[in-house]
Amino acid sequence: MEFKRWRLSATSTVVNAGLGLALLFATAACSKPEQAPESPPESSAITADVVLPAVWSTRTLESSVSSIALSGGSRGILAVAYETGGLQFFDMEAERIGEPTNFRVKALAGGQSANIADSTLTVFPGIDREGEVKAYVFGDGLIAPAQVDLSVDGETLVEGICSGPAGTEGIMRLAFWTLGNNRVLQAGIVKESGGELNWERGDSTFTDFPIQSCAYTTDTLVASPRAQAAAPLIRGDVSALLSLEPDSGLKISTDLGMTTTDVNIRNGLSVFAPDKPVAMAAMGTMMSGGYPGGVIALAGEVEPGKSQVVFVDPSPITLPNAQTGSN
Repeated sequence: MEFKRWRLSATSTVVNAGLGLALLFATAACSKPEQAPESPPESSAITADVVLPAVWSTRTLESSVSSIALSGGSRGILAVAYETGGLQFFDMEAERIGEPTNFRVKALAGGQSANIADSTLTVFPGIDREGEVKAYVFGDGLIAPAQVDLSVDGETLVEGICSGPAGTEGIMRLAFWTLGNNRVLQAGIVKESGGELNWERGDSTFTDFPIQSCAYTTDTLVASPRAQAAAPLIRGDVSALLSLEPDSGLKISTDLGMTTTDVNIRNGLSVFAPDKPVAMAAMGTMMSGGYPGGVIALAGEVEPGKSQVVFVDPSPITLPNAQTGSN
């Protein structure tokens, strides 16, 4: 295990958007953490490396991947943004849904289902190549994802983004940092009014490091200076945090990033995980696609010049009676 430097901002339950006192944990391997949030998620500690099986994958993708995101609900969706430009949606059987688009998407965050103008839609927040926040929408009456503006209080040159459920308060929680202010995580809630999507500003979280990724866990907004992607893995009493690091791969933590454990992927007979994933997304509960324990999605090259998104089964972690493998 190793200590990681995370910025933790305690929040209340999902029906309350207020952000609490920011706490900084572990700045070096021998540092002691400060006091944790009052009610952290309670999960059993993972003390050995975890081995999870790769179970399914997309066909070879059109090009290398820049970002991926998942949405839940009765029809789970995988959104894939390409390095060369373009956005494509897949169902949880890894089949393409809707037509691909040429939107030049830089980054995506997790999607949420919403009823907008009497239509049931899935909304993925994202950032385009100009640093503007957009919403990528798919659902009733659409044959391809639509791009709509998402006002974030005049902020521009947005560099990174993450999202989480908002309960009854809005469509989703949304946090981001900008190119010119990458030590401040600005958080708020996305709401719909008159067919328009707007971000209602909440409190900001200040860090002492340049932010590289962020994630909403059960009751905490976290940011990392090192992980290129982060995602919660939440199901019942299980509340874990996954992180993807450029040099050391996929990690998991049950103490909000204070300590991490390696996650190794066991390939299937015809499903091979990328050795060096470039993007990651996860959900602890997935109602479609045959994933009773949720799913982890990893994107990258499975062989030179061949990119895929691979679905990994996290059931040994998320289902009570499953056993976690180890090296």
